Amino acid sequence: MASDPSERPQDVVWDAIVVGTGMGGGTLGAALARAGWRVLFVERGRSSLYASDDCIRDALPDDRPDVLKLPEREYVELLARGGRSTDLVEDISGQKPPTFTPFIGSGTGGSTALYGMALERLFASDFAPRADHPAAEGANLPEHWPIDYETLRPWYVAAERLYRVHGSPDPLRPGDADAPLIESPPLTPTNGELFAHLQNKGLHPYQLHIGCEHLPDCQNCQGYLCSRDCKSDAGNRCLRPAIEQHGAGLLTSCTATRLEAEGTAVRRLVCRRGDEEIVLRGRYVVLAAGALVTPILLLNSRSAEFPQGLANSSDQVGRNLMRHCIDMLMVQMNAKEPVRGQIKELAFNDFYHLGGQKLGTFQSFGPLPPIAYFLNQGTGWWLRLLRPLLVYFGEQLKSKGLVVTTIMEDLPYAEHRVLPSATTFDGLRQRIQLNYRLQTYELDRLATFRKAVENVLKPYKLVQLRGASENRAIAHVCGTCRFGDDPRTSVFDKHCRAHDLDNLYVADASFFPSSGGINPSLTIAANALRVAAHLVDRGR
Repeated sequence: MASDPSERPQDVVWDAIVVGTGMGGGTLGAALARAGWRVLFVERGRSSLYASDDCIRDALPDDRPDVLKLPEREYVELLARGGRSTDLVEDISGQKPPTFTPFIGSGTGGSTALYGMALERLFASDFAPRADHPAAEGANLPEHWPIDYETLRPWYVAAERLYRVHGSPDPLRPGDADAPLIESPPLTPTNGELFAHLQNKGLHPYQLHIGCEHLPDCQNCQGYLCSRDCKSDAGNRCLRPAIEQHGAGLLTSCTATRLEAEGTAVRRLVCRRGDEEIVLRGRYVVLAAGALVTPILLLNSRSAEFPQGLANSSDQVGRNLMRHCIDMLMVQMNAKEPVRGQIKELAFNDFYHLGGQKLGTFQSFGPLPPIAYFLNQGTGWWLRLLRPLLVYFGEQLKSKGLVVTTIMEDLPYAEHRVLPSATTFDGLRQRIQLNYRLQTYELDRLATFRKAVENVLKPYKLVQLRGASENRAIAHVCGTCRFGDDPRTSVFDKHCRAHDLDNLYVADASFFPSSGGINPSLTIAANALRVAAHLVDRGR
């Protein structure tokens, strides 16, 4: 084995090559490394594991007045240094396809380096999704997942311990209190006020389950890299120990471009690192590049033997895209203390099922990005002219309002999908096509959810920050390579192994056959631990 895998990784036959270092890849790869496997992580983004890395921390990289004037290469470099994706997504859902860069992670830790740290379990009912949506016509929704909640329960417990989840039990789920959570600090005044209001309304709030160490003056670092390791992310909880303690290898700034398979096995992973093409070999290959990119890699791996792309005999690769329907509201609280700092604190699930409809969860959100950030997103010249005034009044509004969010389950549809663009790589950025629009069934449930939340928050004044219909809000993307028992309707089996290939696995959120109404991160981590145990049982 090479002492430094970044020098000649192509000379090693790895036990496992893991593409992606986010919640799925980082968690699974570290578990294999702890078991003594020779693991190589392949990460398209940069490293942010150490203070010496050339990263932008404690601030959004694109929160600067001149960002719209930067040449594209400098802008891409700026995003990369902030741990952000540089992909261009072409939204082909409408007549005039807009192009946008998704607000997701790229770099060590993946999106967990930026995430809001909410680590919640799915409900047991989420594993039998069709029963909750009998009237959802056209949805590609299975009767049940190939595993149930009880199968995942011990792995939820292990993931909560690994990521040091803080919070209090959900009163509506007493059966889930099988591992004591770490106690969170007392609620801040604004969250405490809202907590009491919800209780007085007969609801069941609790302290949100969150992977955060709550160090003094912790600012949550939601949306950007943290310099203090407050955040329990896949980089500091899994990837760094795997490298430092268990000898795992890491290639950063290395893009997997295609898989080469023969018969029932992947033989080679072809990557691009700078101007060099690198061909890697491993006994197992685990895809964890995210539910946008994993299917693109499979579809780009066409060959005479696999003309539809790799693992795609079912024609399901890239289909059944889900991204959750996420709205935000700013609640004008009565507390005199300004809203700042550690404010992602409470949740309730009384509306998860309401009036015969399955909806989703309610959480306090945490701080919004600075108002200047929104003014840098390609707005008109007149807004930029008024920028100083808008920034001042925007920050005044933010200091008095508590932002909350609702997350509603969206359903899988075959036509909701991601596809490679005609030019996947343009020499600077990867391009992806996306087709997704809310169906009537989702719009009706969304209206019900919005009304219920507005009613329960009366008499507070609300500022609507609705984003459920906006495809740019794609942070919870999942479902594009679903697992299932039937090879005709799914891509991977219950162990997340490709039906068509004996040594190809998936560990990111693309395996979800339904989205649930809860943040997906903890389920990704729990499943990654489950799949890692399966691989260890299979042996090297």
